[in-house]
Amino acid sequence: MLATGAWRMVLDLDSTSAELALPFEFDLQRSRDRWHITIHNRDEAIPVDSIAVRGDSIRFRMPFFDSEFRGTIHDSTYFQGRWYNFLKGPDYSIPFTARFGEGPRFTKSAAPPSVDISGDWEVHFLDDDGNEPAIGIFAVDGARVRGSFATETGDLRFLDGTATTDSLFLSTFNGFQAYLFRAALRNDSLIGEFRSGHRWKQSWYGVRNPSFTLANDETLTTLDPRHPVAFSLPDTQGRIHALTDEVYQGKAVVVEIMGTWCPNCLDQSRLMGELYAKYQKDGLEAVALSFERYADPKQALAAIERFRERLGIPYEILYGGMAQRDSVARQLPFISQLKGYPTTLLIARDGTVRHIYTGIYGPGTGARYLRFKERLENAIVELLREPSAG
Repeated sequence: MLATGAWRMVLDLDSTSAELALPFEFDLQRSRDRWHITIHNRDEAIPVDSIAVRGDSIRFRMPFFDSEFRGTIHDSTYFQGRWYNFLKGPDYSIPFTARFGEGPRFTKSAAPPSVDISGDWEVHFLDDDGNEPAIGIFAVDGARVRGSFATETGDLRFLDGTATTDSLFLSTFNGFQAYLFRAALRNDSLIGEFRSGHRWKQSWYGVRNPSFTLANDETLTTLDPRHPVAFSLPDTQGRIHALTDEVYQGKAVVVEIMGTWCPNCLDQSRLMGELYAKYQKDGLEAVALSFERYADPKQALAAIERFRERLGIPYEILYGGMAQRDSVARQLPFISQLKGYPTTLLIARDGTVRHIYTGIYGPGTGARYLRFKERLENAIVELLREPSAG
């Protein structure tokens, strides 16, 4: 019988040297012959209820993303195995170890940092094509650091970690994203490395700059005036829906361009579910256009249906095809170029597009999320105040 309570898991991103440990915490509980796991990333709690323990084996699937853990139980306080992320390919897996007991996320020496890194930082992620700007958002409590990175196409969600006298360590895991950030602290600079799973590595640096801003999220995605804003796509039952359907006529309509594999889209869908429930009675409608990572449409449609059921989404989610540039261009030619997922269009009662939001400042960004939510809600309210064209 596995011990119940707090556990710590480590994904080994480089099994050849065992130096790249991506840690996170979870709780394991048992009630009425059922096991329950809750994964923790800072203020995020991810409940996992698809768990099978048989003999010396344990297997559990993540709730929203197509990934699972397969492990061997050695004793009540220790099991190990591999994490499989099928969204990245059938052979994509990372070894893990899980040990019972509450402890620090990172086992590094947790002496208070020499410099208080709380606040906003100007950050640049570097690659061969240049750099991607971001805002590092950090809050420090002793040696513990919580934060996120906001980019121009979405945030890197809930990060949790440790600061030492000269270093920063942050990680997050949600079933799709397995992110590890390490950085050397040099006065008012951070010189770091970003790891995503065991295949992606990127350098980054940060400088303290509370006035640094990103591009306006309403200017990044534009419409192609040669094409009308229109779509005709199937739902999970094969029924075709179009923007010209009667249900959308004379309404303010929110169109989400998303994918069930996208953690930022999960945040956006939760927010839209909340706003839809609040304003549908006033004439708000919504529809999501989902582009998936499966080549097999049956798998894609099943993923959409699971996503909709788990979130309790009351509006239609339509299937656009694979999440590839040519698929989006073929189905949505009115978009000049899709910059990222999610992208959200607000269409007025007269059928004109009034706002296009690229990405989202999600809950992991704290106050920025509250401002984004307020901005989106205010824009919806303004559209609802307009009289129907008919």
